[in-house]
Parts: sequence; C-alpha cells; structure tokens
Amino acid sequence: MAEKLVTLKLEGDWETNGFHVLLEIGQDGARPDIEAIGTLPPNPALLQQLQDWQQSYRLLDAPSRIKPLEITYVGSLHTVETCHQEAEKLGNQLKSWLRSAPFMPIDQPLREELSPTDTVRLVIRTTNPHLQHLPWHLWDLIDRYPQIELALGTPTLKRLAERPVHHSTVKILAILGDSSGIDTVADRQLLASIPGAEVTFLVEPQRQQITDQLWEQPWDLLFFAGHGRTEAGAGKIFINPQESLTLEELKYGLREAVRQGLQLAIFNACDGLGLANALAPLGLPQMILMREPIPDQVAQTFLKYFLDAYVTGESLYLAARQARERLQGLEDRFPCASWLPIIFQVNPVLPLRWSQLTVTTAGANPSTRSALRPLLKPSVGGHLPLKTLLTLSAVVTASVGILRWTGVLQRPELAAYDQLMRQQPAQTVTQRVLIVEATTEDVNTYGYPLPDQVLAQAIDQLSPHQPRVIGLDIFRPEATPSNPLGQRFQENNVVALCSFGQAGGGNQAGIAPPPELPEEQVGFSNVVIDPDGILRRQLLFAQPDTTSSCTSRTSLAMLTTLHYLDVQGIQLENLDHQRLRLGAATLAPMGTRSGGYQHIDDRGFQILLRYTHAPVAQRITLSELIGGEGDLEDLTDHVVLMGMSAPTSNPTDYFLTPMGTTQWTQTKVPGKVPGIDIHAQTINHLLAAALDEQALLKTMPAMVDWLWIAGWTLIGCGLTVKRRPWILWLLGLGIGTLALYGISFWLFTIGLWVPLVPGALALVGAAGGAAVIPQGQKTSPQKAD
Repeated sequence: MAEKLVTLKLEGDWETNGFHVLLEIGQDGARPDIEAIGTLPPNPALLQQLQDWQQSYRLLDAPSRIKPLEITYVGSLHTVETCHQEAEKLGNQLKSWLRSAPFMPIDQPLREELSPTDTVRLVIRTTNPHLQHLPWHLWDLIDRYPQIELALGTPTLKRLAERPVHHSTVKILAILGDSSGIDTVADRQLLASIPGAEVTFLVEPQRQQITDQLWEQPWDLLFFAGHGRTEAGAGKIFINPQESLTLEELKYGLREAVRQGLQLAIFNACDGLGLANALAPLGLPQMILMREPIPDQVAQTFLKYFLDAYVTGESLYLAARQARERLQGLEDRFPCASWLPIIFQVNPVLPLRWSQLTVTTAGANPSTRSALRPLLKPSVGGHLPLKTLLTLSAVVTASVGILRWTGVLQRPELAAYDQLMRQQPAQTVTQRVLIVEATTEDVNTYGYPLPDQVLAQAIDQLSPHQPRVIGLDIFRPEATPSNPLGQRFQENNVVALCSFGQAGGGNQAGIAPPPELPEEQVGFSNVVIDPDGILRRQLLFAQPDTTSSCTSRTSLAMLTTLHYLDVQGIQLENLDHQRLRLGAATLAPMGTRSGGYQHIDDRGFQILLRYTHAPVAQRITLSELIGGEGDLEDLTDHVVLMGMSAPTSNPTDYFLTPMGTTQWTQTKVPGKVPGIDIHAQTINHLLAAALDEQALLKTMPAMVDWLWIAGWTLIGCGLTVKRRPWILWLLGLGIGTLALYGISFWLFTIGLWVPLVPGALALVGAAGGAAVIPQGQKTSPQKAD
C-alpha cells in the first residue's frame, strides 16, 4: 500500500475556453512521477445548475451557522425534496462533464496508476470559486478508490519545512463565537472529552483575547464554532454577538501561530471558503471548513465523527472522508449534508497524524497513556478504590431516594422551593389585569354583603371601556335574571363564581352560582393548600361532587383566561398524556409525586403557580370606579377582576404564598394575600405563558430525579477520590454546593424545579462518607530471595 499525492490544477472559464487541467501524480512527500494535460470543455449549463442548487439549498428552513439575516427567503419555502432534485441534476451534469473526451487524458492515467489499496490525497487546485463549490466527491473515481479523499488548494503552493514538536499534549485553542440561535455547547463538550488534549476555550471573546492567545503560546490545532459567512470572497467570523472579524484582521497573530507550529484549523461554521483564501498566504498546512451554510446538527455530528477517527489513529484525510460520508445518514432531513465539509490544503507536506502532534516515547503518546491510566488501574497511591466509590455512591443515592420517597424531605424541599421563588429575578410584566377591589372603606360605605345594585353599577361603569372579560370574585347565588346584577350576567363577557364547599368532603353543598347561567360563564373558586398552609399550586380543572351545588369544572382564573384568549382565536387543545396546549404553552398536570411533593392529593388538573415580584395588575377601589375617579383607559385587552380585599368580609379568603409579604398587594393580614390577587397571579401566569412564551414551572420525571441525585453523589465521591488536607476538602465541598445551588437556581428561572435538597444531601453524604472510609494499606514490592 502506497501513500500518493494527486493534484489537479484548473485554470480557465465556463463560457469560452473551458478549463485547462494539469495532472500530477507522485509519492506523497516527493516530486511527481507522472504529469498529464487535459481540458474540461466550456459548460455554462453546469454553472447555472450549481447556482440553482445553491439557491434551493440556501432556502431550506434549517437552523444554520450563518447569520439568519443573510438568507433571503424568496416565495414559498423550498422543500427538502426540491433540494434533492436540484442536487441530483447537478450530480448528473458533473459526472457527464468529467466523462467528456477532452478530459480523458486526465481520467485514464488516474485509473491506471492508482490502486484501490493506495492512500491518496486528491487536491483540486484552483482560484475559481464555482469550481471550489462543486461536489467533486460524486466523481465515480472516488467511489472506486475508497482510500481517496478530496481537498481544495490554491494554484501556487510552497512546501514549508516541517516544524518540530516540543510538547507532550495536543494543544487546542477553541474559539466559541457568537452562538445566537445555535448550540456551541455540544462542540465544547466534544473537544473537552478528547484524551491527551489540552484545550483552551475562548467563549464569545473580544478580538484582543484571541490575538493574545495566538501570540503567547504555541498551538497544534485552532478550532472555531459559531456564525460565519463569505462576502465578496472574504471570509468573516462572528466572535461575539456584537463583533465580527475577517482573518486579515488577525493576520499577524495567525502568522505567529503558524510559525510556532500550528498544523490544522477547523472552522465549524458556515460558508468558509473565504476563510481559506485568507489563511492560505500565511502557510497554515491544513484547514477543514464548510463550503455552504451548515445546519447546527450537521456541524456537531461531523466534528464528533472526525474526532473519533482522527484521535484514534486514522490519517487526517481518511478521518475527514469517514466523517463526511457518515453524514449521509442525516440527508433525509438535511439534504446534501455530506457535500459540505472539505479540506483546504496550503502546504503539500504530508499532514501529521494525531499521535505525531506530540513528543512520543517508545511509539506511544504519553499524554494518551496518562489519560487511560485511571481506567486501567482504579486505585493508585492514596486513591480510594473505584469499586468502593461506586458502592458508596449507590448506597447514598438509595438512602436519599428512600427518604424522599417516604415524604421525609417534602417540607425542606418546599422550603427550598419558596426560597428559589423569592430569589428569582424580577421580570417585566405585561399588565393585562385590572383589579376592582372592595376595601374596608368600601364595605363601610356600601355595606356587607355588597348590594347587587352596587355591583351592577360597577359593571356599567366598566362597559364603556370595553373590557375583554369581567370576572366577579364574589358569590351571588341569588342573582336571578330579573334583578339588576342578574341582568348583567346575561352579557357573555361576565364570569360568575361558585364553590364546591369542603374540598373532597362531598358532605357540603358548597355555594351555587347565579341561576340559569351556562357552565361557560361559571368558574369555581376552590384552591389547593399545602399542609404547611402555603398556596403553591393552582387547581385549573376539577370534577365536582354529584351533591355539590357548584357544577363548574373550570376555575375562575382558567375560565377568565380562556374567555380572554378566545377573542384572539386561541383555544384549549388536548394532547397526549393528559397534557393541554394553550397558545404557546403546554400544560401538564401534577401527579401524586411531582418534584418535592410526595403522596399529595392530585385530583383535578393542578399546576405549580409561578409568582412574580412585580405587580401583575392595576388596581382601583370600588368607590373610585363608581365615583368616576379612576383613570381608566381602553380595556379591550384587559381582564377585569372584581372582588373583596377587606379582611372583615371573609377572613378565610386570605392565603400564605411562597413570596411572603409582597409589594404587589396592600394586605391588611400580615404575610397573607387576598384571593382576588391569587386569581390575578394565575391569570397573568397563564396569559404570559400562552402569549409571551414565558416558561411554566415543571418537574422532572421520577427516573430523571434519581439520575440527578446519583450524579451529585458521584461528584461528592469525586471530591474525595484523593486524600487531601481538610481545608482543601472543605473548599471543594463548598464550591460543589454553590455549583449545585447555582445550577438549580438557573434551572428554576427557566421553568424546571429540580431536587435541590436531595442533591445537597447526596453531595455532602457521598463526600463525607468517602472522607471517613479507612484507606487501605499500601503494599510494597518484595524482593525475591
């Protein structure tokens, strides 16, 4: 098996003369043994088909690593099938072109001189940008010779001297640029997991940070992930959301990096040929880049497959071919994915393999051996045995899980939940609710219970302002259609109230709604209180007892929300697993075990209520409304809630919340909130989720909770893998605990309640258990007699 270098140098044009082709074949690293001259005839139809395919490809609706504003959508969205059809036409025309008679003096020597067992680098050297974008890998020669891989190159090459390797680890400078709309975390994880590599990450850096790193130490590999594009032949990378650079603006730093031994640059970004043209004069030996806009998943998958092959010993070119061809498995969703990656060669010297990037001893990479040593020998020196640590992790995980399952941890978990709720950052609230509250002063003025005539007058005052829906949080079971208030209930945008009575009792009739009202205008007032008296959950739907006077199955807050959204054409949709869709929100009911809750009464449809720091509603008193003192504007996009805030009217309609005494209600009962404010919070929560895509609070499945706990036990064990001074052990435990709280808090802010208290017990329990386990005695080798 021989290693050969084949170059095709193409010069010419598409319209008149075609392209003159110079072929060179030789042993890799030596001067060519065979030269031949041929021609590719003029073919403007192929150029047009290439442009047609590029247009259809760029109009696909796939998140890519090109700035979205650079893609113009023309007409209707092109389908995947359209792109496949254009690609097939392009492939057929290219193959026909390569079978033309003037090209046979090039094609025939290749087939005669190459063997299927030869490892071949085939370099297309041209400055014509359209030739660089052609899918040359569709040439049947490539399929016939499985050890060939293509590369692009410039027409003029300069063979540079090989630079000696001075360090024992592969040094990688990884620049993770602007990640708007894409996921560069996966790229980082792939690079960080490479054994025997020292990776320095620059995340959305400033220009000076990149320059400093390029100058201050030698690098073997430069990696960039983020947005990129080529404009007028010049490549540009977006290093952070505000700043983009051409490589010309990094020329001196890159030239110094090449001088110090930089071997390879990988640009996992879109439209990278312009980058290659900028780097070529600097003498960087090899580059891997993407010729077109590349979908995020394709970029990450290529990087994974390439690293898997290259790090484990495959040559650079064959590793790239394997990774490129494996992308074909994505082409049902991402057409032509295998067309995108390409190597760009500047220096014709044989590319180094991964093991040649470091100083080696006895034919093995010492950094790789040191990375594998912990896997081969689980207990070294002062280390605790791996089996012991895994056993300890399993025991602590089971112990914490059992404590949680039995409900022992429910109270501290709910206390931690309240703390996270209070500490969540303030959010901008779109106030869509107006509260008309009956205060103690109003009760003194109008009497209690409030007369129907007063409530009817209040509704009349609101009507000119056209509120979208009015919810009356006051029981009125006697408001018949003949009295003034009953007449107002005949309006479709007024929602009345009822109550089941004692929750789950079935022995009390509750409070009936106004007579003769349809169910879609009656909501129940019942809420779910936790054993410690705090209202954290909200009951949206319930099945009333057959003996109850209240037959509504929808809460006042939910029914008011549905009326509001119905005007915008948004209605409730049923999904699988008892879930519901409401606009942009997906509602999932809580189960008997949800998050920190264990063995709760999960009847009905309950969700976690996300309270806010800022006021969710404007407020006006009943007297101000009736007296015309309130500054009411257009209420066409508002919900109006009318209810009591006077504690003397109904002391049981005040509730404790995780927020304690807050700024959004002037309560007369210390630490408690009137029921009308609970309804307002719920309505705001649902509307913000449905219209503004605000995250609802959710919990993880039980199995994921177990894995979360197990993960923190492993981290706790990891803190004590090696014996160290107590001060360092405590410092590590403190950092781990802060990390746990920080991650839990961040997840809470984006809508996920994770097991914070069980995680802390797992972390501390595992770390403490590992610290007190007696260390086994070391044994020294005995000299034979």
